[in-house]
Amino acid sequence: MSRTETLDNTKMTNGPITRILLSFAGPVLLGQLLQQLYNIADAAIVGQFLSSKALAAVGATSSLTYIVCYFCIGSCIGISVPVSQAFGAGKNDDLRKYFVNGVYFALAIAVIMTAVTASMSGLFLTWLKTPENIFKDAYVYLVIIFLGLPLTVLYNFCFGILMAFGDSKKSTMFMAVSTVINIFLDLFLVVVVKWGVAGAAVATIFSQGIAGVLSAVYIFKKYKLLFPVNADERKFHPYYMKNIIKMCMPMGLQYSITAIGAIILQFYVNALGEDAIAGFTSGYKIKNLILCPLNALGTALSSFVGQNFGAKRFDRISEGFKRTLEIGLIYSVITMIVCFFTGRYMALIFVDAADTVVVGYTVKFIRYISVFNAELALLFTARYSVQGMGYGKYSILSGLAEMAGRAAVAVLLIPHFGFDAVCWNEGFTFLAGIAVILPIYIKLFCHLRKSMI
Repeated sequence: MSRTETLDNTKMTNGPITRILLSFAGPVLLGQLLQQLYNIADAAIVGQFLSSKALAAVGATSSLTYIVCYFCIGSCIGISVPVSQAFGAGKNDDLRKYFVNGVYFALAIAVIMTAVTASMSGLFLTWLKTPENIFKDAYVYLVIIFLGLPLTVLYNFCFGILMAFGDSKKSTMFMAVSTVINIFLDLFLVVVVKWGVAGAAVATIFSQGIAGVLSAVYIFKKYKLLFPVNADERKFHPYYMKNIIKMCMPMGLQYSITAIGAIILQFYVNALGEDAIAGFTSGYKIKNLILCPLNALGTALSSFVGQNFGAKRFDRISEGFKRTLEIGLIYSVITMIVCFFTGRYMALIFVDAADTVVVGYTVKFIRYISVFNAELALLFTARYSVQGMGYGKYSILSGLAEMAGRAAVAVLLIPHFGFDAVCWNEGFTFLAGIAVILPIYIKLFCHLRKSMI
C-alpha cells in the first residue's frame, strides 16, 4: 500500500458533511477542553491553595499571555491551510516543501518571540499599571510562560499539521496525557514544593512540551509522505516560504490584534481593583471553556474548507458553512440555559464562597458571555471559512474591528459603568467582527462560484 493510499481515510472531499464535521470536531473539542483544563487547573489551584491575590496576579498577565501565545498559536496552526490544500489537490511534492519550510518558519517564530517577550515582561506589566501588591507574582508567572514559548510553538505546529490531514484523534490523546501530568505537577509544585505561582507556570509549559514531543514523534512515524525524498525538498524555498508567511502571519496577527483590545480591557479592569481582577480572571477561564465547542467546529470547518477548496468542491464549502452555523446556534441556546442556572457553581471552582464579591463578579460575567455565544457562532463560521479558503489576510480586518470594539467599550464605558461594561465588552466585540468578516465571506464565495461557471 502506498503512502498516499494510507491517508485516503482523512479526505474530506466526499461523504456526509455533518458527520465529517462532527467526527473531526469531536476529538478537537476534547483536546481543547483538555487544553483549557490546563488553565483552569492553574487558576483553581492558585485560587484555592494560595489566595485570591495570587489568582489576581495570574489574571493580570492573561491579556499579555493571550496576545503573545495566540500570535504563536495562530501562526503555527496556519500551516494547516497550505498543507490541507496541497493534500486535497493531491500535490505531494508541494506538500513536502510546505512542511519543510513550515518547520523553518516555526523555528524562527519560536526564537524571536521568546527572546523579545521574556526580556520585556517587566515593562509590559508596568505599562498595564499592574497593582504593586501583585506585581512580583505576575512578573514571575509571565517570564516562565514566555520562556516556554518554544514548547507552545512545537505543539501547535504539530497540531496544525494533524488538522490539515483531518487527524484530530491522536493530538487529543497526547493532550490528555499532558493534562493529567499538568494537574499532578500543579498540585505537587504549588501545594507540596510551595513554588507558588511559579509552580503553576512551570507545570503548564512542561506539560505542553510533553504534548508537543508526543505529537512530533507520531507525525514522524505515520506521515512519511511529509518528509523530503531529495535534497531539493529539504532546501529553503522562497516561493513556499512566501506562501506560508502569506497564510500563517495573517492568522497570527488576527489572533494578536484581537488581543490588543484585550490588553486595553485588562488595563481598565486592573483599575477596578483586586476583586474585579480575580472575578474577571475566573470568569474568563470559564468563558474559554464554554467557547471550546465553537472553536472545535471552526477548526473542523477550516480543514474541511481547505481540502474542498483544493479539490474545487465549492458546493461542499457552502453546505459546510450552513451545517456548522446550525450546530453552533443550537449549542449557544443550550449554553445560555445552563450558564444561567449553574453560574455560581462554576465560580466556586476558582474562589471560596466567602469571597462573595469575587463570586458575584464571576457569575455576572459568565451569564453575559452565554448570551453572546450566538454571535460568536456566526463570527467563527465565517472567519474559519475565509481562512480555510486561503484568504487569511482578510481575518486581520475582522481582528482590527474586534480590537476597535473592545477598546471602545473599555475606554468609553468601563469608567462609567464599572464591571457591567466589562461584561458587555464581549457582545460589542463579536458584533464588530461579524460586520466585517461576513460580507467578506459572501463576496469571496460568490466570486469563486462565478469563476467555476
